[in-house]
Amino acid sequence: MMATQVSIDGVFGASQKVGLTRTTFLVYILPPLVCFYCMGVLVQLKGTRFYRLALLPVLVWFSWRGIFVDMSGGDPKQAQMNNVLITHMCSFSMRGIVWAVAREPFCRQSPWNIDGKPDSESVCTALWNAWDLMINTRGIGWNWPQGLVVAKPTFETDSRLVFVLLSAARLAFYVLGFDACLQIVRRLSPDTFGTLDGGSLFDHTLPPLLELLRAVFVSFLTIWTGYFAIQWSYQLLAIVFIILFQQRPSQWPPLFDSPWLSTSLTELWGRRWHQMMREQLVKLGVQPFGYLFGRLGGVFGAFLLSGIFHDIEFRSLGRGGNSVVIIGFWVMNYVGLLLERMWMKRTGRRVGGVWGRIWTFGWLALWGVWMVDEWAKAGRLGALSLPGDVEPSVVLARVIM
Repeated sequence: MMATQVSIDGVFGASQKVGLTRTTFLVYILPPLVCFYCMGVLVQLKGTRFYRLALLPVLVWFSWRGIFVDMSGGDPKQAQMNNVLITHMCSFSMRGIVWAVAREPFCRQSPWNIDGKPDSESVCTALWNAWDLMINTRGIGWNWPQGLVVAKPTFETDSRLVFVLLSAARLAFYVLGFDACLQIVRRLSPDTFGTLDGGSLFDHTLPPLLELLRAVFVSFLTIWTGYFAIQWSYQLLAIVFIILFQQRPSQWPPLFDSPWLSTSLTELWGRRWHQMMREQLVKLGVQPFGYLFGRLGGVFGAFLLSGIFHDIEFRSLGRGGNSVVIIGFWVMNYVGLLLERMWMKRTGRRVGGVWGRIWTFGWLALWGVWMVDEWAKAGRLGALSLPGDVEPSVVLARVIM
């Protein structure tokens, strides 16, 4: 077990990596992108399953090699760039597996087709649609999502100009929110978890209750930074693709459905949190585990796979970590779902209302604080930053004052 731990940490360590140059981009980054794009083309065409299965090990191998590039340039403050790279390489492999074994071709419902018929199955059309497929993790406008719940936009519009302006305003808000939460976290402990060296959320010099409340508060802000980071990235992509590729606003519906309104864990993970990994979790977690262990086993498979994915994503900083804690957070959310199921069977009522909300966020805090503590000890809270290391909330505060 110790040897395995060392080998895993070694993969993400700086000593194993190569710097980002034109040559390393062509050798390490471009090959998995090309393979992933080719897989996206093939999955739209009939009779290509054999070729997709043949391409799959090549894609997985190139994706594995891709994680050895150091995107941070040796700057510990930019270690989050390695996080982005490794997350995408893992996603390429997982989505590649799903696409390789797909029995029916993926069809895109073109937003320009009023009659709702799918695009033609020509190679030229597949070459163009593959670009959308690569970044369209939820399958908006495609035939392959199963059980996907898409939130309705607050302000619905068909105007590209209006949508871009709204997205730009949201982008500014999410960037500001991300940086504000991060600055507060760092200022709560500028000498420990607010630094690149990291440190525990728990300060034993404080009274026990105050120590616990402080750790929960920092965890709360840290989750908000994650939420804001995902949101501003999504808004930026929406602006780029609508301007450059003339996509429609309907192709970029909200990513989240007000997760703070959740009154149960089932509601939170089932529809209110983002659904970007839904297809991979269903195909690689729910279906195989469900086949072996039944419906509840399938749900466990989804949470276990999510935990493994997030553990790999966490280790991309190259600081190690406790896999039991990281994966355990997701496993305990599965346990929470089981408890909600038992409650419904015993009482005949679903978990909900005010007490349901208290239960949901109490359970998340109970197990989430230990996961965030691992992030803090690895220096992740000190490494998180916006591109260019800008601090808009600090600038805004100075202007106001």
